[in-house]
Amino acid sequence: MQEQLYLYSENLEMKQICIINNQIGKRINKKNKIQKANRKISKIKLKKLRNSRHQIRRLKINNNRLKNLKRKIIESNYKFKGNKYQKRKLNINLKNMYNIKISPKQKSDDRSIMNQILKEEAFFLNQKQGDIHSFILDDDQDQLLNKLLNIHKMTNIDKENYTKHISYCVRNLGQKSIDKLALIMEKYKNEDERFQIMFIEQLNLIYEGSHQAQQPVIQILSFFLLNSILKIKELAGCQLTKIALHLQGDEKGNQLLPIIIKMAHDDLNQDNRIVALQLMGKLSSMFGIQLSESFIAFEVMSLGEDSKQDVRREAVNQLPLVAKVVGKDFFNKKLFPFYMKRCKESNTKVKTACVEHFLQIVELSSQNQKTVDLTPQILQFQNDSNKYIKGVAYRCLARFIAAIEKEKIEPKLIENYLKMADSDIRELLPEQQVMFACAYGFPAVLQTVGVARWQQLHKLFNHLWKQKNERICKTLAASLHEIAKIIGAERAEIDLFPILENIFVKEPNDNVLMGCVKNLSQFLKIFSDEKKEAFLEIFFFIQKDQKKWRIRESIANQLDEMALIFPADIIFKMIMPIAFKLCTDNVAQVRKIASSKIFSFFQGIKNSPLSEQYKICIIESMIGFQKSSVFYQRQSFVQMCSKIMNLEDDIFEKYLLQPLLELALDKVQSVKYMLYMALDNHQKNQGKLSKNQQLLDIYNSLQNDKTIKSLIKYTPTIETKVQESESNQQDNSINNQQSTISQEPQLEEIDDDEIPQRQVQQEPEILKQLREEKQQFIKKQEELQQAQLQKELDVNIVEEVQELSLNENSEANLLADQSTELIQNNESQELQQFEQLQGQGEQQQKQNEGLQLNEEYQQGSQNDQKELNTEEDAQQL
Repeated sequence: MQEQLYLYSENLEMKQICIINNQIGKRINKKNKIQKANRKISKIKLKKLRNSRHQIRRLKINNNRLKNLKRKIIESNYKFKGNKYQKRKLNINLKNMYNIKISPKQKSDDRSIMNQILKEEAFFLNQKQGDIHSFILDDDQDQLLNKLLNIHKMTNIDKENYTKHISYCVRNLGQKSIDKLALIMEKYKNEDERFQIMFIEQLNLIYEGSHQAQQPVIQILSFFLLNSILKIKELAGCQLTKIALHLQGDEKGNQLLPIIIKMAHDDLNQDNRIVALQLMGKLSSMFGIQLSESFIAFEVMSLGEDSKQDVRREAVNQLPLVAKVVGKDFFNKKLFPFYMKRCKESNTKVKTACVEHFLQIVELSSQNQKTVDLTPQILQFQNDSNKYIKGVAYRCLARFIAAIEKEKIEPKLIENYLKMADSDIRELLPEQQVMFACAYGFPAVLQTVGVARWQQLHKLFNHLWKQKNERICKTLAASLHEIAKIIGAERAEIDLFPILENIFVKEPNDNVLMGCVKNLSQFLKIFSDEKKEAFLEIFFFIQKDQKKWRIRESIANQLDEMALIFPADIIFKMIMPIAFKLCTDNVAQVRKIASSKIFSFFQGIKNSPLSEQYKICIIESMIGFQKSSVFYQRQSFVQMCSKIMNLEDDIFEKYLLQPLLELALDKVQSVKYMLYMALDNHQKNQGKLSKNQQLLDIYNSLQNDKTIKSLIKYTPTIETKVQESESNQQDNSINNQQSTISQEPQLEEIDDDEIPQRQVQQEPEILKQLREEKQQFIKKQEELQQAQLQKELDVNIVEEVQELSLNENSEANLLADQSTELIQNNESQELQQFEQLQGQGEQQQKQNEGLQLNEEYQQGSQNDQKELNTEEDAQQL
């Protein structure tokens, strides 16, 4: 099995070795079978024939059977001779192989077999997989062109490799290949299917390499579009859409449209009409409004009246793509009536296509069409006898209600929406698709129908939540903030707060918790400060789990929003400790995001009467990161400063500029590189301090550093460019926000001794609880260790006492026996038997006492383990 897998691998060396081994094994097996058959025939001939007619007849039958067996063995290896696909797979020259004569006396010569196979399937075995173009580079241009013109004469392996890299060959040949490109392409018209697929996949690369190849490429694609194999047609259509992107102006209509219309008018081939419809849908946006209204739309409508149901279904599938291109008047007069006519069909396939594209038609329709035509139609789909059509109609219901105006909503639609959680409707589609669509569109439906229907929708919401399905609960948890905005703070506090508390305290699924935490800052905006502060305590417990780093990442992303919705004292007491703890997180992504949000605290505390003290405390904490012995905390300090540089206040210049410049002499190269990238982005974006001489000097010195030069990427990828554009947008938004905020009086320079310490009137209760729990946990661990040591000592003492007692008893028994033997030699045998029985009884008593001690010890250890488990469970709770 492993060798057969290597036949289709890209490793050319293993592929060739596998072919050789396969050939050798088959030929040796054939030889062994022929030898066995000949041995059986010779044994039968050597037997003496008896006079029995039955035995003579049986011998003849056996001889005939063995001859037939020998003939079948020779021909059995060539059963695949008529199957071209298997012949290509093994790459065997059947004629040469069939002429090999293997006699039973001839010795096996594997080397001659291998040489013959190598002649048949010669290839570079030492060629590396990475050097795939080496066989092409070794050829001259004339030799390479000659090989491409005679590619149909190559072996299968060479043909495969040259076909896979034919675009590379054409580029190397240049104008020579362009002149002969039509002849080269004609060779593939009569090739096998797999070579044609490889060749079609390279056509767009050939066109991109030279625009002079436009005409032959389009001609060969038009040929393959009329192929009898559907897979080749669809692949040729995909390549034609890629080439259409490079055509300009009228070239698309003049060169591609005639091919498509020719296929659409092929009444004898159904596949041609289906592929033509697919091309019309994909290329309609490239053709434009004029060609789409003049040709494409009418062709789609005419094929929608086709006698074949598959063609009509494909016309409905491509209708929304064409409808997006044409004008509104054309859609209302032509395409919308055509769609409504197809919805009335009795054919299941066509109706399925209509209901699947129902929402796309709704997006393009007017309010009058939605209420007059589409509302009765979706109600008709919901009453259909087909289970799938009915389920898809219910799946579209929520989005359809959200697209209609409140005054024009049919009451039957709301009634059907409230039924979507019923057992007979939610089981119409697999994987609870109906329930998920109901939960996904719940906020939109609530916003459309209004707060007046909240009591009815609240029951549906609770029913959906009780399903305990991950997708449904995650969707509802992620939409809680939108529902709270619609129903208001009072109703949200009564109806949604219990669900929110349940998510944070009892929800075992992290995905549901993640969906809730992601938008928690938006949810808390509408509530009072007391409720906000109550929920902030939950943040302490959420971000404690080191395994759930994505939850900590989502909390870090919302730090800037929390700094704007909470008062200054809560920011200073509750949010800042969380933020600085996240800046020291074990995960780099969490540290990076949290560090980039510290600047928002300066905005949040700006209007407070204690803003000066708060600012100084924040700066103290930041300088603590700069002086840390851990390198990634110094990196976090650089990321904090990169955002604070753009603030209008002079906080950075007075307190943070010198600590930042000191990191230019850091011993860790990654810290220096982080500093260089921060200064480089600041200079490129022309930040507030882009002309500061001290920053320019440090920037120039780091730019000339050899180690940093090795880390800099001179050619950024697309991903880095996107990230740079996003960072630029963030910096610009920060500058815009700062321009609107009034300027505060600048801070005066204060000595280090005069900086006041952080003073908090009351320490948070959660921190006290954490400290007490930690102390209790340490005390319990010490007590458990001492108890275990004492138990081990007691056990050792008991064992030693038992051993001593047993030894003393055994010695006393021996002395007693010896004395009795010396003194009482003449006593009767009955006394001796009595003493022996007495000694056995004493030993049994001792053994029983030892077993009781062991059982008591085991029970005590089990009780201790139960106590330890209960204590650990209590600590976890």
